[in-house]
Amino acid sequence: MQLYNTLSAKKEEFHSIALDKVGLYVCGPTVYDYDHIGHARTYLTFDLLNRFLRFSGYDVTYVQNITDVGHLVNDAETGTDKIRQKAQETGASTSEIITHFTQAHLKDLRALNILLPSHSPKASDHIKEIITFIKELITDNYAYVTDLGNVYFSVARKSDYGKLSRRGVAEILTGSRVEPARDKRSPADFALWKAAPLGAKDLTWESPWSRGFPGWHIECSAMSRQYLGDTFDIHGSAVEHVFPHHENEIAQSEALTGKPLANWWIHAGMLTVNGAKMSKSLRNTVSVQDTLKEYSANELRLALFQTHYRKPFDYTKQAMAQGVSLRSKFFLAYAGALPENSDRALWDEIISALEDDLDSPRALAAWSEGIGRLNREDTDQLFAVFGLSFKKATDNDKVAELIRERDRARSQKDFLTADNRKAEIVQLGFEVIDTDRESLYLPR
Repeated sequence: MQLYNTLSAKKEEFHSIALDKVGLYVCGPTVYDYDHIGHARTYLTFDLLNRFLRFSGYDVTYVQNITDVGHLVNDAETGTDKIRQKAQETGASTSEIITHFTQAHLKDLRALNILLPSHSPKASDHIKEIITFIKELITDNYAYVTDLGNVYFSVARKSDYGKLSRRGVAEILTGSRVEPARDKRSPADFALWKAAPLGAKDLTWESPWSRGFPGWHIECSAMSRQYLGDTFDIHGSAVEHVFPHHENEIAQSEALTGKPLANWWIHAGMLTVNGAKMSKSLRNTVSVQDTLKEYSANELRLALFQTHYRKPFDYTKQAMAQGVSLRSKFFLAYAGALPENSDRALWDEIISALEDDLDSPRALAAWSEGIGRLNREDTDQLFAVFGLSFKKATDNDKVAELIRERDRARSQKDFLTADNRKAEIVQLGFEVIDTDRESLYLPR
């Protein structure tokens, strides 16, 4: 199996550190708002990777963190925590915001048929580990404390800083739009610990330097080390996290341990909506919940997976229509008669495509072209790899009763009642296909 490594900028043959075991860390949400379709694209990319690794015989430990403190608005060095800002806007407490949006995130993962992570650690539960991490960086002269009680990582001490994003410090400073904090030795240095305003208690903790809170980047370094060790196999997220988030993770973790943080760095491509970047100012942010009101998780998965995970994906009605069409094609074939034996050449072509840096577009194209040439067992395996869920209409008591009522109405030529029952069946998540011989009820 080959995977593209952002660190080396090429595809490399994948070998795990431990035989048949994989440690996978994916940056999770900052829980101040609902997941949007861009988040879904990232989480579904790594769900496909997780599922295919498991299919390939690996025991995967999948860690996805919950950022519940320290992520400042616009990723700035100073200002308001995103969760605190949401609490101020809504009148809810920060704990209520954290609980609500953490539960909403997990609900979205389940609704998208994503395998839940092995661990979902919260930053606020690991303040002790974060403080210990920072102490060691200060001892080794990679970090310094200012008179204001802030702690910063000294980028100048890390000669290979910028190796992931391929940006030099001068380029980083020139391209930065974030106003640097005034107590830093260098504008390129980044925060490990920030002192809270005098008297602030909420989302703050005592430390040797000040009462305050951790920087966003240090949280992932501390938690990945806690659950996966100094070096693990794969670190992933969206391409937007290459810099500064992942670059800073590498710098602080490798300064502390002297070891690579992760052997593979994998990034999902950007998602746009009708050709434009999602933005609150453009009012084009699409939540996962809203998407699933119009399309099923199966259809969303197949729409996304028809574009390679590293390429940009434009969320349009046309793109989603392709997912709807492919779902219908696959499920219609599955509901019919499948051969006793699979076409091994077709099977090998599909698996080979996935082994080539998760080339899901090529795999799906081969599967679609060879529809009906795989037996039920192999089709079930592909459903599992792609996270597709085929639910029989007759297994749902309410749907089964509506089907019986529709059949009776049609036999009595009561077409108005039949059409009404069909509409109700569709509302419950099934596609209705009437043929000369029978009516088929396919899950969406």
